[in-house]
Amino acid sequence: MTKCGQYLALDLGGTNFRVCLVTLSGKREPPIVEQRTHAIPVEKMRGTGAELFDYLAANIYEFLQLRNLLDREFKLGFTYSFPCEQAGLNTSFHVRWTKGFSASGVVGRNVADLLQKSIDKTGAKVKCVAVVNDTVGTLAACSLEDKRCAVGLIVGTGSNAAYLEDIDKVELITARKISGDLNEEEVAHATSVVINMEWGAFGDYGELDYYRTEYDETLDKESIIPGKQKFEKMCSGMYLGEIVRLVLVDLIDKGLLFQGQIPERLRNKDSFHTKYITETERDPPHLLYSTSYVLTEDLLVPTVTPQDSRIVRYVCEVVASRAAHLTGAGIAAVLEHIKRPEVSIGIDGSLYKLHPRFRERMTDILDKLLPPSIRFRLRLSEDGSGKGAAAIAAVFSG
Repeated sequence: MTKCGQYLALDLGGTNFRVCLVTLSGKREPPIVEQRTHAIPVEKMRGTGAELFDYLAANIYEFLQLRNLLDREFKLGFTYSFPCEQAGLNTSFHVRWTKGFSASGVVGRNVADLLQKSIDKTGAKVKCVAVVNDTVGTLAACSLEDKRCAVGLIVGTGSNAAYLEDIDKVELITARKISGDLNEEEVAHATSVVINMEWGAFGDYGELDYYRTEYDETLDKESIIPGKQKFEKMCSGMYLGEIVRLVLVDLIDKGLLFQGQIPERLRNKDSFHTKYITETERDPPHLLYSTSYVLTEDLLVPTVTPQDSRIVRYVCEVVASRAAHLTGAGIAAVLEHIKRPEVSIGIDGSLYKLHPRFRERMTDILDKLLPPSIRFRLRLSEDGSGKGAAAIAAVFSG
């Protein structure tokens, strides 16, 4: 049972981060969340690690100051949505950056220590007691309300999943038991362990080459991490808009769109934002008002014919559908593996929440791939990564 009380959560998942004050009732009721969301300046994403963590800590301090809470002590759960090697609840060593980050001096460091050092400099009475991935936080948050939840999924700037695995099937834990390199008390009563899949890296060794297109190849080569996170580059919000742009530029070059004239804005990398995909897909097939607006007002295309709008909407639909189907296929593989007859999947992320048909397409592919013996439920876990981090901090705060 989760403890009751108030806990802090810091959710660093992509181009934005959130500071949350989470009130837990100790029952299977939704937590109450107060939060502030901040954009992360590019210079912080790509500067030094010290600058990044100082920036995060300063915003935690300001959050508490605005609520007259600086005199109180808080335990904090840190949602850190980048590949890490987890050696303990608050011992998580950064492996590599993804999602456009490249801050120096972080690889190989314990991110809990980096954050704590920056918090201590502010004078705030906050102790980081847990570091979790956003998928793990989402799974934990969904579990507060639904005991059947066994999978956490993020479909936003990035793409990743976590699931509950039988502890006896985890070879690392078995090996550590045999070698004596494991505190038996830590797992004495545990029957399951949460696996952070980091499935965005699926395909990095050629597993997806058959399915990747020339546009995927170009996007990968021009990214700041070429050859890495290939699955994520096919189905996450950070990259879908750029895939659409590359397709549109190719169609223009072939004289099939905009009379063969490329608009100036479309020449620029990342100029077709993923939110434009969401906006165009809100249009009914016969009334492409949003598509026309995106092209004329956002991208400043001088002349847009009805055929141009139909082509652009179709490209957006195909790229988004592929992302939903790939995500659904990944979840189907997880559900086939864990073999639970009834399971809930807690899901968070802007792409899943805001795209009008992502959920529908995911459900369709899951229905096609799963046997009737597996019943599933997709549950939106709003702000799940922050709630879950706070809940985990509560359980393990002593």
